[in-house]
Amino acid sequence: MTDTPWYYVLDGNRVGPVAAAEIAALISEGVLSRRTLVWQEGMDGWEPASTHFSPDAPPPLPGLADLPRAGQRRSPQPEPTTGLDGLYIHAPARGFSEAIRVCLGNYIAFSGRASRSEYWYFFLFTVLAGLVAAVLDAVLFGTGWEDEFSPLNTLTNLALLLPMLAVGWRRLHDINRSGWWIGGFWLALMGGGFLIGLMGATGGLAGAGAGAALLGIGVLVYFIVMLVFLCTRGDPGPNRFG
Repeated sequence: MTDTPWYYVLDGNRVGPVAAAEIAALISEGVLSRRTLVWQEGMDGWEPASTHFSPDAPPPLPGLADLPRAGQRRSPQPEPTTGLDGLYIHAPARGFSEAIRVCLGNYIAFSGRASRSEYWYFFLFTVLAGLVAAVLDAVLFGTGWEDEFSPLNTLTNLALLLPMLAVGWRRLHDINRSGWWIGGFWLALMGGGFLIGLMGATGGLAGAGAGAALLGIGVLVYFIVMLVFLCTRGDPGPNRFG
């Protein structure tokens, strides 16, 4: 292990620089756990302490400052739940490429949580992928925006439908809300369509128009609520979804 100073995360705050011996001592005393995130210069990112500190790590060398003396024990601290970005460590901020990789890797994963950046970067990716597919359709098949069927665009949308739905589900989990806020909308939309048909059958065009107006208002309110949910910062600690 090198002499390069280390940093660790405690209660959501970065602590350091400290010597490796101090981290080893804190782990042996139970103040830190082997899952505590640590970092030193040269590492790509924060990693669990277990990656660099073995269970039988030697005690700190005599004379190091700010180490507990013989007979003294520091009170164990709860495992940190937030990273340096202030977000829950299991729903961290993602970059564009990382969000794509994570969402495609969790293609049908509806459990767990997803941060705002993970959701919106993948949403941006789906929009860009759809635009690229539409351009290729126009070049290869001569289809335009007015055509009902564009093969590549349709296949792209179908391929990205499930991961987009899954990351939206996890995004709602991140603010401690059920993913059925998404699923319930589609059920309500189908029910609204049935209601419009029923009102049209019983009241003619006037009834159908009134039903369509009510459905439109409901859809607008829903989209506003969902936009607020999807833009809300996630819970900083564990919730009922993880």
